[in-house]
Amino acid sequence: MADLLTVDQLAQMLEMHPRTIRRYIRENQLKATKVGGEWRIRMEDAEMFVGSKLEALKSDAMDDIQAFIEGKDSEVEGKLQVCTVLDCYVDTPEAVKISEVIMWHMNQPDPSRGKAKFQYFFDDKEKKGRYIIWGTPAFVGKVLSAVGEAAQ
Repeated sequence: MADLLTVDQLAQMLEMHPRTIRRYIRENQLKATKVGGEWRIRMEDAEMFVGSKLEALKSDAMDDIQAFIEGKDSEVEGKLQVCTVLDCYVDTPEAVKISEVIMWHMNQPDPSRGKAKFQYFFDDKEKKGRYIIWGTPAFVGKVLSAVGEAAQ
């Protein structure tokens, strides 16, 4: 079951609203299965869906990173801000596990999080998960520590 994503998980990864993901499912643009009354998307189906949009998503992520570097349009607030890129050379199940660790932290009511966000891509050819995390130093540090512990 580790390679199944919820609608909310995929929406967060793609920075889309869950309703948009459900619409893609309803319009048969994204394959999904109901499990216990909720939609679940296989990682392979999510990757195939994203594959058609992958270049645009990567370009948007690069634009976001460049804007952060230049100090423009940052969605992260506060005196101290961090943007980090984490590359993990792992297979799909481990990449999903790492993504779940990050999403768990993103969804916790943690005051140190502030306005944080993250993006995730998986490059099947290189067997590499790329995670881009924005937030406060304290929050990003917690997330990276948790990923380090989970990956051991």
